[in-house]
Amino acid sequence: MTSERVRDYVTVWTVVLLMSGQGFRYLMGLPAYAVLCVITVAAVAATMRTSMSGLRLPVLLSAFLGLAVASVLWSATRAVTALAVAVLLATTYVAVATVRRTSGARFMELLYRGFQVSLFGGVAFEGVVTFVVRHPIAPLVGDLGSLASNVSGNPSLMWSRDMLLSGGPLEGFVGNRNPFAAIALFAAITAVVLLMERRIRVIDGVATLVTAGAVHLLTQSATVTIAIAYLTALVIAALVIRRVTLRAKKILSFAVLACTAVAGVLTVKFHAELFAMVDRSPEASFRTDIWRQVSAVAEQRPEGWGYVGYWPVWEQPYRGIVERYGLVVTHAHNAFLDSWLQLGLIGLALLAGLLLLTFGSAWRLVERAGRGDTFIPLGWVMLTAALALQALTESRLLVEGGWYMLVALYCSAPQVFALTIVDPEYVHSVDRLAATRTGIGGAVTNVTAQKAKRATRAVP
Repeated sequence: MTSERVRDYVTVWTVVLLMSGQGFRYLMGLPAYAVLCVITVAAVAATMRTSMSGLRLPVLLSAFLGLAVASVLWSATRAVTALAVAVLLATTYVAVATVRRTSGARFMELLYRGFQVSLFGGVAFEGVVTFVVRHPIAPLVGDLGSLASNVSGNPSLMWSRDMLLSGGPLEGFVGNRNPFAAIALFAAITAVVLLMERRIRVIDGVATLVTAGAVHLLTQSATVTIAIAYLTALVIAALVIRRVTLRAKKILSFAVLACTAVAGVLTVKFHAELFAMVDRSPEASFRTDIWRQVSAVAEQRPEGWGYVGYWPVWEQPYRGIVERYGLVVTHAHNAFLDSWLQLGLIGLALLAGLLLLTFGSAWRLVERAGRGDTFIPLGWVMLTAALALQALTESRLLVEGGWYMLVALYCSAPQVFALTIVDPEYVHSVDRLAATRTGIGGAVTNVTAQKAKRATRAVP
């Protein structure tokens, strides 16, 4: 077995583990799951042969990580924050190491295989529950919610409700219908892109698309329904852009970005009403209640309460939110609110910046593409948009598979939009200004000393 194939297997396994982490915790328990994660990180380090110091993280990503590390100083739960930051750094390392050891197209294939295994594994799990077990099953071992045994509320969770033949909603191996629906969406996106690229067999892609469609119908996820509508319009626009003139490309691209911005603002402003229209389940009203509680707590500390990832619901202020909410939950069901709660307004701005720059950089490549060019940047755009939409009702963008995908996508797309850092030599002498400056994404921009001199003379 070649080292390249081993790296591929490790990458696919990493995607499966991070996307279905909750299912593995239900199966193995937290201690065994932690050991499995440590082994996975070690496998990535051994096969990718990349050290943390050699990653050269983009500046904006480093700023978010730095804020998370610094939040240990003012965290309301310092021990939990320290542990959560260590996990965040490990996830970041795994994401950057795996994406930089392969090409963009090949990494898209590996993502697809990871999503595909998670999707088919979830369906197989539900099949075993329905046809072998024949009754709902609870987690074999308690997850994070089990640590809240002394917290008032309803901590009961079911791993699967045995509803495959009754029309759902299905929970999948991950044990939650919304993340399972998101896995189906990600698998469908990568399948469509790779089919257009002709990198997978038609029967392979069609089987995945059919399964993903069935899972969506059986999970009844309002978030994915809205995402499908937006992504369909995005794909149509991208295909049209490839066939028009350069001038028309810019006009159409501006229209797409403007519509996206307007849709984003309206979605944020009217999120409760929007999701209530397509989601009639009690879960919709539960989210609205918890968003109100989280906002009230976040307003108390503009600097945030400290990064924790999943909530330590046995500690304040999270315990107070759970007890007022009446149901044990381990996140705010909104990544932006959770970022505000944990890392304050600066953390919220950095998270939004990561998403916007990832989308914008990838979209610039889509805008410039013509007939015969690759569709991989379109995949980056669609996955980023799907992550952003999922972040409106789930906080998994900040942990596990969501954070892994955001970091991987941010590091995959060339940083078309980048802030520059002035070379340290500039403070000594313009004549000795180094020839390069590093951008947010690690991109290098040439700067001549002559231009710097002219810029200096222009300053009164």
